[in-house]
Amino acid sequence: MSSDKKKEPIPASIVAQYTLVVVGIIAASLFVWQIRDALLVAFAGVILATVITGIAYKLRQLVPFISRPWSLAAVGIILILFISSFGLIFGPQIAEEFEALTNRLPQQIMDLQESVREWPLGEQLLDGGMNSGTEGNTDESNNGNNRQGGETNGQGNSQTGNMSGAMLLEAGTTFVDILGIIVVTVFIGIFFAVDPVIYKTGLTLLVTKKRVDRVSEALEVSANALWQWLTGQFISMAFVGISIIIGLSIIGVPLALLLGLIAGLFDFVPYAGPIAAFLPAILLAFSEDPQSGLLTALLYLVVQQLEGNVVTPLIQHQKVYLPPAVVILSIVAFGVIFGVPGVILATPLAVITMVLVGMLYVQDVLGKDIQIPGQE
Repeated sequence: MSSDKKKEPIPASIVAQYTLVVVGIIAASLFVWQIRDALLVAFAGVILATVITGIAYKLRQLVPFISRPWSLAAVGIILILFISSFGLIFGPQIAEEFEALTNRLPQQIMDLQESVREWPLGEQLLDGGMNSGTEGNTDESNNGNNRQGGETNGQGNSQTGNMSGAMLLEAGTTFVDILGIIVVTVFIGIFFAVDPVIYKTGLTLLVTKKRVDRVSEALEVSANALWQWLTGQFISMAFVGISIIIGLSIIGVPLALLLGLIAGLFDFVPYAGPIAAFLPAILLAFSEDPQSGLLTALLYLVVQQLEGNVVTPLIQHQKVYLPPAVVILSIVAFGVIFGVPGVILATPLAVITMVLVGMLYVQDVLGKDIQIPGQE
């Protein structure tokens, strides 16, 4: 009977093919993991290129007779003039306020720690995590410190000097690294903006011939969606930054220009950015007086509520809408994988991912008709 027949063994060639596919996927994943930092820099260049090409496109709409190369050159000149003018007008004040901020914040943090230590459980709250595993040595260490007070003070001053030197060296190294990344990102963005076709063609070489047109369309839609999201986000950032500068100036909080600039820039990262921008402002405000601190907290709350419930919905109605859960999950996921740079670029990465998955999987594979951001 046919049911008694033994199944034919799988040919060795088929086993070898599937094994090679699995090994190839693992090798590709490991390779991507190793170059993840370079990929983030490349994506930052894509964002810059999207901004340049988007502005150039708007310029060609206003001036139809201008060609694409000349429009890109004009955008480059406009950006250089804008950055130079901003630096000449506000640069000295921002540098002065930044120095004042770096000098005042550590003292405010120390004062806050001292205030927390006066709470009933403040000492355990601040030192509990650091002292775990060392409770048995605490009394002995304190007695030793008391017996050797003069020697400890001398060593402490030396250690403080060494730590300060190490922190300055680390800060200098970090600044050089950041400056190098910015320079590389700018060049990548310029190359992408000048000739995007060559890079898009390179990506389409990785797919079959019958999928080239569809993948090219998906890349075009992704660029369009990214530009729409960026324009909406820049409008929200400008609203937050200008509102905070005006509000802090009225309240009388020092360093209003720098704090407003920080608030506007940090608003690029939804949810996490505004919280990070709020902390230095509230510390400085409470250092002036409690009333300034409370007014500053109210100011940030009102501005964020207006931005989140009025400005952003009005913009996203015409731009790209991202569900809040998607934004938060993307920030957490990309932050875990890529660290702080992943948090910064998480939302634009989510925009690109949503478009590509929606077109190439949901529409093409599942056959469902859904609305894709950036798709005409």
